[in-house]
Amino acid sequence: MNTRDLAYYVQLVELGNFTRVADQFGVTQPTITLAIKRLEDEFGVTLIHRDQSHAALTVTAAGQQLYRHARTIGQELALAHTEIAHLKEEKIRFGLPPIIGNYYFPKIAGRLVAAGLTEHLLTQSGGSDTLLAMLQNGSIDIALLGSSGPLDVPGLAVTPLTDAPFSIVVPPKNLLANQAQVAVAALADQPFVVLNEGFVHDRALRWFTRTADIRPNIVYRSGDVGLVKQMIAQGVGIGFLTKMAVAPADDLVTLPISQAGQPRFVISVAHRADLVLSPMMQALKKILTTAQ
Repeated sequence: MNTRDLAYYVQLVELGNFTRVADQFGVTQPTITLAIKRLEDEFGVTLIHRDQSHAALTVTAAGQQLYRHARTIGQELALAHTEIAHLKEEKIRFGLPPIIGNYYFPKIAGRLVAAGLTEHLLTQSGGSDTLLAMLQNGSIDIALLGSSGPLDVPGLAVTPLTDAPFSIVVPPKNLLANQAQVAVAALADQPFVVLNEGFVHDRALRWFTRTADIRPNIVYRSGDVGLVKQMIAQGVGIGFLTKMAVAPADDLVTLPISQAGQPRFVISVAHRADLVLSPMMQALKKILTTAQ
């Protein structure tokens, strides 16, 4: 079976027009017609009902079944091309969220240099949700990811490393700074400075505010953790960050949150479960999982 025939077929089902598919692949319309005929002969069924002008298409039940499998095959082939290309380049596409990078990277930088891995790392920064999607589609090979609780994603091999609580973050002069802990329900009128969507913090904050039955007054969002902390320090608003995101040099106060059953910020190392790790990737994973 020609995998190109499957690619033609997937596009025909999605576009519903022989001419458009031919134009997309830069081939003639009879090429698409012959490809569909080969697939119908292969499976011994009619895949598509079409009128003489090919203006209207109806996909049969068998055709729908083949479409689902053909899409998966196409995605897996594309992923295989990407992974093999990465191996040939002797590069590791490494996902590293900024908060985790600031907390974790100083612990492993020396070992990465000693292992000769730094020159092979192509680091991609971003929120954990964004990096997770990139990991799944093959844009990156391995990543440190944050999650609001244990990370359990089908198709991924995940090794949890450490965890920390989420906190309300305020400057020392804020009236909340001297409290032993804070209830989110009491913060309905407070302005918040928070991280963008695509960060685990956004999803965790929604859990806290939904559970407390408040709508947070978010006055500013940013994907730059350093900027968020600076704006908190300047009194623009209070923050919501994992405790490990705040260093002593930030001169900020982290306040425990009193809600019961709350999620924690979990750091894990993850890669696709079916990815064959190169020796370099194995070395990187070993360093990441033994950094405690």
